[in-house]
Amino acid sequence: MGEKKKIEELETQLAQSKLSDEQARRKVVLLSAMIRIFRETASCETEEDVAQVCLKVAQELTGSAYGFIGELNAEGRFDTTTLSRSGWDACQVPMPGAAQLLKSMPNRGINRAGLRDRKSWIINDPEHHPDRVQKPEGHPPITSFLGVPIRYAGGITGMIALASKESGYTRDDQDDVEALSVAFVESLNRRRAERRINELNLELNRHVLQLESANKELEAFSYTVSHDLRAPIRHITGYVELLEKRDLSGLDEKSLHYLQVISEAAQRMGVLIDDLLSFSRMGRAEMTRSPVDMAALVREVVNELTADLPERDVAVEVAPLPVVTGDRAMLRQVLVNLIGNAVKFTQPRPQSRIQVGAVAETGETAFFVRDNGVGFDMRYQDKLFGLFQRLHSLEEFEGTGVGLANVQRIVHRHGGRVWAEGELEHGATFWFTLPRHEEV
Repeated sequence: MGEKKKIEELETQLAQSKLSDEQARRKVVLLSAMIRIFRETASCETEEDVAQVCLKVAQELTGSAYGFIGELNAEGRFDTTTLSRSGWDACQVPMPGAAQLLKSMPNRGINRAGLRDRKSWIINDPEHHPDRVQKPEGHPPITSFLGVPIRYAGGITGMIALASKESGYTRDDQDDVEALSVAFVESLNRRRAERRINELNLELNRHVLQLESANKELEAFSYTVSHDLRAPIRHITGYVELLEKRDLSGLDEKSLHYLQVISEAAQRMGVLIDDLLSFSRMGRAEMTRSPVDMAALVREVVNELTADLPERDVAVEVAPLPVVTGDRAMLRQVLVNLIGNAVKFTQPRPQSRIQVGAVAETGETAFFVRDNGVGFDMRYQDKLFGLFQRLHSLEEFEGTGVGLANVQRIVHRHGGRVWAEGELEHGATFWFTLPRHEEV
């Protein structure tokens, strides 16, 4: 009796060992199939190619004769993403009728049995299933059926259908295809994301080309108009000067005022034209990149701007500044405009206090020019860097509204950003970034 019990125990252990080995083998095969899907779909060019890879792997894994992948459209019908090549070979429905049938197929028959219940389904006797519907003449024969919903973002977007496994489908087949469906969805979404990114890049490139073309046209127009306006402005100022040298005793006070207004307006127009030409040239000028010692450049600009202000109390504090890579002449123009603005807008203060510093950030350096001047209303900060945009009247502060537009253009050409912070009567801080300098 003891011998018989030992034999039974050994047989049980052997059966369990075989079962464990079979389960391990199935897991290895399934994992290999999923890896194959990810590997082979990486080089697919179309969504149909991705679906073909998935179908081929699923058919081989389950021993199916053929299959298809369908996705639900907005009307709730199936748009077949792809039919397996063996399915096409078995299909006797004449073309192009067969291809037409695969588009916007009704969600009915055994196809919808599981989608209705939102779960996978197996039908190993489709001929006698209550949901069976008549198939078109020439449709491949179906002796067994396995349907697995395609799930994405919490919803069902379609199905993977496999057909005609000779021995019929099992729960193991269902589990395997459910696992494969996850790999398929990831691969399909990756391909769709890549396609969308490519489309967006193409669209972006078109917009960039259009913008570059428009900018070139605008710069050419600005240059031509400004250049052509210089001659008549010179004529106006020249003839006003000649007129002022004549005997003006016959003119009344109002006429003399008119003459003065004409002269001042012509001079201001000349300044505007010069600034517009400078702005236009700044967009076309070639950049010469080299290491630029920003500390030395700031000291140079400060000395230049404060040399003619002996009557004002102007203190400029310059913190340690790094070396950057850029066009020195252009960066000098940035500092001339920003520090010059700080000097100008602190004029009402008994003591003008200006700070120039820098903050190291990831991959770039943020420079700032801070003052204790009249400041500005942050509601209008978007206007600051626009061409000819001014937040103060000419009676308060002179200027043409081109300087900050030039700052923005130069910084953008260096790959940086500009912005400003301020408060009325409490000063302003202007920021710009430049890429970090890399030693060669």
